[in-house]
Amino acid sequence: MHQRILLVDDAASLRITLAANLELEGMEVVEAESGERALELLRSGSFDLMLSDIRMTGMSGAELFEHAKQLRPEMPVVLMTAFALEDVVRGALRGGVFAVLAKPFDVGHVSRTVLRALRRPTVLVVDDHEEQAHATADALRAIGLRVEAMSDGAAALRRIEDRSIDICVVDLVMPGISGVEVVERLKAKHSDVTAIVISEYLVPELLQRAMANGAFACLRKPVFPPELAQVVAEARGRAGLRSAAA
Repeated sequence: MHQRILLVDDAASLRITLAANLELEGMEVVEAESGERALELLRSGSFDLMLSDIRMTGMSGAELFEHAKQLRPEMPVVLMTAFALEDVVRGALRGGVFAVLAKPFDVGHVSRTVLRALRRPTVLVVDDHEEQAHATADALRAIGLRVEAMSDGAAALRRIEDRSIDICVVDLVMPGISGVEVVERLKAKHSDVTAIVISEYLVPELLQRAMANGAFACLRKPVFPPELAQVVAEARGRAGLRSAAA
């Protein structure tokens, strides 16, 4: 069965190009020329993913995203924009959007991001303080992300083997296998998994090791959940670019 994509953009030429490429990937694409029309389609039918421009005449993509969250909370949403990370974009990133893609973009990058989102990947939160790990996971889950929590680095690496994890949020300093070692092992064996490091303590040499081994970002504890959701969405938006360069 084809996966059904709702494609929303007021620029007909871009819709035609994107629809053709997504259909080549085996997807069924339903086009909408406005947020208002997209909302009608969401109310009357079922979709596996929505891909929408942000700045459109009438209802914006960000407003449409908020309505979509109410109607289809499990449906991943990818947004596109030709504008800088202004407040409306930041709000979408912090509200649980899967990724925001910057125009102009390579159409293949859009297809890769959509395919990634359709797999419904999971964010894995790893912190040796078990209560903190679960609290962070619960907060991200409330925003709309798929999340699991673990308190052991070795167990986390075993969990990543099944390929459903695409983001690993890991505490920098842990007993046993440290966060830095997790990042290093991800680079060696699971380069498709993005590491985001969190730390209560500023340990420059460990941070440098983590970043040198491909950590996407380092956040200081306590982590504000919407800020973490934003970094996750930014990492997912960049992942397609990394895949193309690989």
